[in-house]
Formats: sequence, C-alpha cells, structure tokens
Amino acid sequence: MVDYPERWSSPFTQVEMRRLWTYSDGVLTVKGYRLPGGTARAGSWVLVDQATGNIQGIVPPGEFSRRFRLVDLFGDVPGLPTYLGTVTAADGSALVDLVLDRNPFMLANGPRRAARPHALIVPRSRRDGWSSATAQELAARHTAMTLVAAWYHSMDGGHVVFGANDSAPNLDYLRDMEAAGGTLAAGGTDVAVTKNPRQDVQHAHLHAFYAERDRTENYESSALEGHPVIGAGHRAFSAALGSDAVQVESDSTRLAADIRVAAQPWGGSYCSYQLGVDGPFWVMPALGPSIDEFNRRIARADGLKAEPDPGLGGAVNLVRPSLADAQRLHAAQRATAEQRASFETFAAQHGLSARFRRT
Repeated sequence: MVDYPERWSSPFTQVEMRRLWTYSDGVLTVKGYRLPGGTARAGSWVLVDQATGNIQGIVPPGEFSRRFRLVDLFGDVPGLPTYLGTVTAADGSALVDLVLDRNPFMLANGPRRAARPHALIVPRSRRDGWSSATAQELAARHTAMTLVAAWYHSMDGGHVVFGANDSAPNLDYLRDMEAAGGTLAAGGTDVAVTKNPRQDVQHAHLHAFYAERDRTENYESSALEGHPVIGAGHRAFSAALGSDAVQVESDSTRLAADIRVAAQPWGGSYCSYQLGVDGPFWVMPALGPSIDEFNRRIARADGLKAEPDPGLGGAVNLVRPSLADAQRLHAAQRATAEQRASFETFAAQHGLSARFRRT
C-alpha cells in the first residue's frame, strides 16, 4: 500500500480531480499525480480514474513520461474545423492561432437572432500560461486581440472582453522527463504542482468574449425560463475587480514577468480579465471573489446563469449551454461555419490572409 499525502487520499474528490492534468498513452486516458519527496515511492505517478476518482495503478519515475503524453486539444489548432488564422513573425514562423469556440454562448440573440462568436487566441508552441510567453509571443497576442476587437466591432458595434484561466508550468511532468533521460538533479525543491482547476483545455489560451452594444434578449434562455431573459451586454462589465485581484502593466515587454510575480502566492496558476484591448489588465486567483464576480458579469451580459460549481468546491462558474442535444449541436455547427465566413470576409476586406504578420 502506498502512503499518499493526506489531502490526496483515494478516491480523489471533484475539486482535487480538477487540479490534476490529464494524460493518455493512446489507449488509457487518466488523471496523473506525481508523488512528491518525503512519501513512499517518491517520484512515482498515481493513475486516477477520471470518472470515479479511484486509483488505477502506480507508474515508476521516468516510465510515466515515456508512456504517457499530456492530452492537448490545442496541439493542432490549424487542423480544427473552427480554425480562423495565425499571427506570424516576420520570418513566417507561427506565433499564435485564432480559433472559434465550437459552443457559442448565444445561438439566437439580437434583433436578427444571429449567433455571436467566441474566439480563442492560442499560442502555437507553448502549453504553459501566458506568464511563460516570450515578448514576441505576447506582441503577437496583442495583434490578435486588436484584430478580434475590430471584427467584433464590425458586427453591430460589439465590444470585447478578454479572460484566461492559465496554469503554472507542469514541472512534475518535466521532472519525470528528466528522470527518463537520466538528467534529474538530486535534491532541490520537489513541491507538487497542480493545474488551474478552471482550465479545461490543457494549453494556454485567451478567451475573447463578444459583448453586445445594447441590452439584448437571449432567446435560448427565454425559451428555457418561460419569460424574456435580457442580457445587459457590455454594460455588465466594469474595469475594476475585487481586493484579491492584482493589476499589472499590460506592456508586452514585461507582462509575463509581472504575471509570474503576481501569481506566485497562488502557486503560479491564475485567471485574468481585461475589458477591451487597452483596458486595465487584472490577474486573480482561480478560486476567489474576483473570478466569481467575473463569471457573474459574463452571465449578466449574455442572459445566462452563474452558479456554485461542486467541481470547484462551490466557487461560482458560468453555466454554459450544452451541445448534448443534437439539434443544438447542429445549430452550433451552422453558427460557427457562418462566423468563419464572416471572419474570412472581414480579413479579406482588410487585406489579410489566413496568416497575419505581426508588425
């Protein structure tokens, strides 16, 4: 029997599961937890069943990274059906990709009942959060933000709100790769690293939320509630946040370093919020009053709900419409196809191809 740290006893709770990265060997997909120093079989990996939280087995150090890889849904963004384009460096190398979320928040809103886009900005080569990005990657990110903001504004004067749920670098997996290669140094800090519990996709990305210019009925919510549900649009948002949020300078030359400093007390993981391209840039812990309020603002803006999430220990989370219903899935697919066409038209009008050079 392995001695597990007290807070990671089996079965793992929903909250604990949300803090673990997901890995796959091509056949088995599991949550993985590396046993830290001071425990029996330190450096070995506990395999955790995603559905039950029960322990499925133990894998020795080094063998884990040879067998398992991080599940990365954004490992090939240009291959996704909702891909929009790429911001490149002057030499043509890819820096960040643009892609649509396949599940639009509002499928039938506004006077024409048009679905609104929800774009994501994804660094091409970096899984870790924007706190690890280079100045060149952050400049490309800003280029993408500016482009998305202009596209949203071209659609009925829409506004944009940016947010991210980023994790600290997955040092546990890197340590195991070093163990596999025989380069793991003895001694040093061996503190277990956990994932941001709000990050569903294990690859850094920035959400670009479309915010309506005016109050707008969410017809999906109205049908569910049996009465008109009106979203407040961009008026649901304000520039400030609560006392647990830290404002950092959004200049791309120092943004990453400032985020790392601000997020250090939270273990390196953080959430971010920025109203518009040039609004104040805030970072906050993944669990706390500020991120709860951010989710409430999104809900108020779109006529959705924000409720306590058991998987987050009761922290507030946005209740997103589901794609489980075949009819809604078909409608979402049709909406994203229309949005891709809209973006292509917008890009062509501005003399852009699918690869936008960062200036």
